[in-house]
Amino acid sequence: MMPDLFIGWHVLVLALSLGGFALLALASEREGRLLLGRGPSAQQRRAFRLLGWPLLALAWAVCVRGWFGHFGTVLWFGWLTMAATALVFAIAYWPWRKQSGRQADGSITAAANRLPDAAPPPARGWRSLWLLLLVGLPLGFGWQLHQAPPHPLLRSDAVTGQVGPWRFVIAEEEREAPEISAIGVPVKHFMLRFCDECELQIAEAWLQIRQPYSLQAAGMRLQREGRKREAMLAVPPAARAEDGLWLTVRSRSGEVYQTILDIRQVSPATARFLAARGRSQEVAP
Repeated sequence: MMPDLFIGWHVLVLALSLGGFALLALASEREGRLLLGRGPSAQQRRAFRLLGWPLLALAWAVCVRGWFGHFGTVLWFGWLTMAATALVFAIAYWPWRKQSGRQADGSITAAANRLPDAAPPPARGWRSLWLLLLVGLPLGFGWQLHQAPPHPLLRSDAVTGQVGPWRFVIAEEEREAPEISAIGVPVKHFMLRFCDECELQIAEAWLQIRQPYSLQAAGMRLQREGRKREAMLAVPPAARAEDGLWLTVRSRSGEVYQTILDIRQVSPATARFLAARGRSQEVAP
């Protein structure tokens, strides 16, 4: 799920994207002459490129930092599209286009008068439609991003803890009871993230409901994806909330550490599911 960040993050990405594309436009011969009123020199074009590309790269870095690699990259492409569209229409319909038309050679007007079948200028309604799309698309895109649910690891119910010397944060993906798989086994998806310095020291990590009694049976391995790890746990038939959620971690140098997490705190819905299942098993004949 996408992190729910302050709207200023989106404004920053859009501003960096607009700035990068504007500088790259200045570096081109045609757009540079239009925007500057004269053709940019070779040194100026080189400087505009050296400034424009890093701004686009910085916009991508901000997206990855705020929304992780997968969400951030998609978001970056979305804001690049919005910025490029805005800049294209701004250049096409900016007042200097009209001014340059008025200052054009009178022979152009004369030539136009000799062409009675020339195509009429675009209707004002089409321009209004394009301007509406230009304003509405970024606003709609930003609203959808604002309404997107936050990433589980950034929600207020995410649990922080420590195993051995390493700090971590853990959360359930969906705040709902375990899903029943196709084979009838209830499963629950958890996400976990260690601190950036911790990841450099950790070789593997496992998660399991109920205490593991050996490293070979430490549970489901937490698969790493970018800055986070995740695992889909099968809920044992006789598991109770009191059994806890056990995190086992092995360092790159071979040390093994364990910690127990309260299922009621990490996943209240799973705790209620276990309690309800336990009551039904007690009353069953």
